[in-house]
Amino acid sequence: MNLDKIFDKLRRYNRGNYVQLIFCIAFAVFLITSFSAMLFSPTILTVLPVGGDSRKQVNMIFVIALIGCLMFAIYATGLFFKYKSRETGVFLALGASKRVLTKTFYKELAKIWAACTLVALVLGNIASVIIWQLFRVLVIDTSQMPYQFSITGTLVGLMFAVVLGLCIFVMAYIFMKRSNLMDILNEQRKNEPIQEVTRAYGLTGLVMTVLGILLGYVVPFAVASAFKINLPGLWNATYLISIVGIYRLVTYLISHHERGKRPQKYYKNIIPYSMMKSQGKQTVRNMCVMALLVLASMFALFYVPMSATSYWQIDDSPVDYSLVYPANIDELNQEDIESLAAKHDVKATDYMEVDFAELLGSGIERDWTDSGKLVEEYQEKHEYAEFISASEYEQITGKQLTVPQGGYYIFVNGPEDTWTKFDDMDQVTNPATDETFKLSLTGTLDDDKELFHLATNRYVLNDADFEAITAGISEDHQVKQLMFNVEESEAEQAFAEEVFSEFIARAPAEMARTTTYDAYQSEQAKLAGEHYDGDIVMELDTSNPDLRNYWKYYPSIKTVMKQNFLRDMAVFFLLFVYVAIICLAAVGIIAYTRSITIAINNKQLFEDLTKLGANNKYIRRTVNSQLTKIFVYPTVIGGVGMLFMMFLIFVVNDGRFSPSEMIAYRYDLLIFAAVCVYIFILYRVSFKKMLRILKV
Repeated sequence: MNLDKIFDKLRRYNRGNYVQLIFCIAFAVFLITSFSAMLFSPTILTVLPVGGDSRKQVNMIFVIALIGCLMFAIYATGLFFKYKSRETGVFLALGASKRVLTKTFYKELAKIWAACTLVALVLGNIASVIIWQLFRVLVIDTSQMPYQFSITGTLVGLMFAVVLGLCIFVMAYIFMKRSNLMDILNEQRKNEPIQEVTRAYGLTGLVMTVLGILLGYVVPFAVASAFKINLPGLWNATYLISIVGIYRLVTYLISHHERGKRPQKYYKNIIPYSMMKSQGKQTVRNMCVMALLVLASMFALFYVPMSATSYWQIDDSPVDYSLVYPANIDELNQEDIESLAAKHDVKATDYMEVDFAELLGSGIERDWTDSGKLVEEYQEKHEYAEFISASEYEQITGKQLTVPQGGYYIFVNGPEDTWTKFDDMDQVTNPATDETFKLSLTGTLDDDKELFHLATNRYVLNDADFEAITAGISEDHQVKQLMFNVEESEAEQAFAEEVFSEFIARAPAEMARTTTYDAYQSEQAKLAGEHYDGDIVMELDTSNPDLRNYWKYYPSIKTVMKQNFLRDMAVFFLLFVYVAIICLAAVGIIAYTRSITIAINNKQLFEDLTKLGANNKYIRRTVNSQLTKIFVYPTVIGGVGMLFMMFLIFVVNDGRFSPSEMIAYRYDLLIFAAVCVYIFILYRVSFKKMLRILKV
C-alpha cells in the first residue's frame, strides 16, 4: 500500500477535520466571489461614483470582508494542521521520509484548494444572481437595477483564492519544516496557560477600551472646535489603545477569580476556572478576534439605519414638491405643473411661488493649513446668499416673525460646526448698486424645512431693510422657488417622475452646478487667473446618481427622493449585510472550532471527573461555564462597544440626538438583539456537539 492510499484511508477516518477545512476554504472564496461579483457590477458602480465618499466607504468595508474571510480560513487551516500533527509524527516515527511525506501532503492540500476554488467561483457567481434577483423582488425593483455579470468580480475571487492558497502552503511549509519529532506528536495536546491578573488589570483594560474610542473619535472634533487645529491622520492610531484594552479586559475575565465572601462558590467552580486558565492564551486570542469581528459586523449592520436618518428627514418638509431655479431661466411654472397634473389625473394643491433676492454677503473663508491649523480670513464680499422679507415669510409659513432693523434670521438645519457659524455675515452688498448695508444675527429658524436650501445660505430681513437693500435688483439676481402638494393617488409616482425629468430637461448649462458653486467666487477666481474648485459641470441626466447629493438645483420631490434614496441605500444594504455575514460567519467558525478543541483536549479530564463521581449535571455545568465565556464576552464587548461608538457618532457630529437618530438607534438595538440570538444558536449547537464528544 503506497502513501497516497494511506492518506485516502486517513481522510475517510478523519472526515470531520477535512470537512471543516474544505468548508472554510470554499466558504471564504464563495463569499468573496459573490460579494465582488456584485460590488464590481456596472449597475453597482453607477451608484458608487469614482472618488465619492460612498465608494470609499464600500471599499473600506470590502477590505474588512477580505480580512475576515482570510482570517477564519487561516484559522481553520491552523486547526487542521494541529489535527494532522499526530499522524504526521507517527509517520515520521515509523521511518517515513520527510521529503516524501511533505510531497504527498502538498499534493493533498493542492487538490483540496483547487476543488474548493473551482466550486466556490462557480457557486459564488450563481449566488450573486440569485441574491440580486431576490433583492429586487423583496426590497426594491427599478429599471435602473438590472443584474450585470462582472468578470472583474470573478477575477477578484480568483486572486483571493490564490492569496489564500499561498498562505495555506506557507503554513504547511512551516508545519513540515519542524524537526523535533516530540513537538509534532504533542502539538495537539499543547496548552498555553495564562497568569492570573489583578482587578486593577481588568479595570485599566476597561478604561483603555473606552479611552481609545474617545481619543480616536471625540478628541479630533473637540480640538478642531476649541483650538481650530486639525489633528494629523496618525492620531487615528489612538484607536489601537482600545484593542489593547480589549485584550486586557478579556484576559481579566478569563483568569481572575477570587474566593471573596462566598468561597464555596469559588471551590465549586475551581475545575472550570482552572481549565479555562490552562488554555488561557489561546482562548484570549480567539475571544479578542471574535470581539473585533462582532464590532466590524455591527459597524456594517448599523450603517444602514444611520444613513436612513436622511430618508426619514424627507418627510420633515411640509411641502411635497419644491423646485428652485434662477428667475431668468425658462423652467417649469404653475401652468406647466397644472398641465402635467391634468395629464396624469392628479390634483396639485397649495401652490406657492417665492422670489428670493440674491445679494453678496460677507463671510469667513476657512481652510486647514498643511500643519493642521485652521486659518480664517474675513471677506466683505464672500458669496451670494438669498433673502426674503419678514412679511413674505409670514405669508408662506403662516408664522409671525419680528425682525428688528439691522437684524436678520438665518434658516438652519442643525447646530453650528467648525466650518460654519451663523453670525459669519455682518453686511450685505447689492450687486446692482454696489451699496453696502451692515447687519447682525437676530436668531435662527430651524423648523421651516421647506425654505432651507443646502446649496445656499438663506435669510429673513426686516421689511424696510429688505426694500432698501434690494432696490434695483434685476431677474439676474433673483431665485424662484415653486412649492405645491399633490393628493395621494396611484398616478402620483408617474407624475412625480415626469416633473423630475421635465425639470432636468429644461435646465440649461448654467444650472449644471454643484452645491459648492458660487458665481461670485468663480468670477473672482477667473479674474485672478486661479482655479476654482467649485467649477464642476454636472451631467444633467435622470440616471445620474450624483444629482441627489451634489446638484445645486436638485428638486425636492418627496416621491422621487425616496425612490432614489432607496435605490442607493439598497445597494449599501446589500453590500454591508454581506460583510456582516462574513464577519459573523468568522465568529461562528472560530467559536465553534474553539469549543470542539476544548472538548477534545479535555476529554480525558472529563472522563477522570466521571470516574471520581462527577455526575452528568456537573459535567454539563462545567461545559456550560467554558462556553459561556467564549460566546458571551466577545459578543457583549464588541456589541456594546459599537453601540457606544454609534451614540458618539450621532451626538458629536451635530451636537444633538435628533428624533430620526433616536429611531436609528432603536434599530441598532434590535440588530444587536438579532446578533445575540444568532450567537445563542451557535452556543447551543456547540454545547450539544461538546456533549456528544464527551459522551454525556
